[in-house]
Amino acid sequence: MTNSSKRIQQRRPVPDHSLLHRPHLLESMPVNFEIVDSRTVRVPEGREYDVFEAIDALPWVDQLCPLMPHQYAVSFKSPVWAWDVVNAMVKATNPESYRAYFRGYQAPNRYWDAPDGLRYWRTRELNRCKPDSVEPLRRVDSGAKPITDWDGPRYAPNGIGIYEADAKGRWWPTAAALASGYQPCKACRRRRHSEVSDDE
Repeated sequence: MTNSSKRIQQRRPVPDHSLLHRPHLLESMPVNFEIVDSRTVRVPEGREYDVFEAIDALPWVDQLCPLMPHQYAVSFKSPVWAWDVVNAMVKATNPESYRAYFRGYQAPNRYWDAPDGLRYWRTRELNRCKPDSVEPLRRVDSGAKPITDWDGPRYAPNGIGIYEADAKGRWWPTAAALASGYQPCKACRRRRHSEVSDDE
């Protein structure tokens, strides 16, 4: 067994409200976690965690994106127990969760409409937003399919008209958009320096 495997095993069970931090692991979906109800997660040893205590323990960061304002939390800055509990609820299949397409992304993600009125989802980070801060999601259980002829970058509203593609398929704000005062967020500026992909 590798040292990395040993470290991953040592993280289970979830520490008792440990303040330890850990490296980012995309494969860190807790195994054998049971969703008791819309606010409770039970670990294999039988202990139950309040999801909203875990949510409050995460270091949420404001992402003031002009096209999608939201908050995010990264794993290596988060308490292990809190990240694992919220991650388990977000990734689980439960009555308040569903798979849906967002804007021009070609693969659906799983979303959780939580009792606190916010929508949660997982990318590299844990994310949350007010549902009415963006246009409605297109749910898979309602027959939604990806939109293949999306007019603009996948992360922007369809046909917003403030981007243009270069010869390599990368999207950039138009000169007119920048002249009007549009300021893309740092994350989008970094993303626009590489080919658009759907593996984020």
